[in-house]
Amino acid sequence: MTDYTAMYRQAMADGATDYAQTIVTSAVQAAQAGAITPEDVAELVAEVKSHEEG
Repeated sequence: MTDYTAMYRQAMADGATDYAQTIVTSAVQAAQAGAITPEDVAELVAEVKSHEEG
């Protein structure tokens, strides 16, 4: 399974914000298709929020 949170975290660390947004979009599509768990989505949401607040 793809670890969207790790990918997002690395993209943000690299300063690749456009790529980070692409990862979020991909994760949303995966969630809509039932390919990732609600827990995976919650973990990614928490990571995104931590970057918005930070």
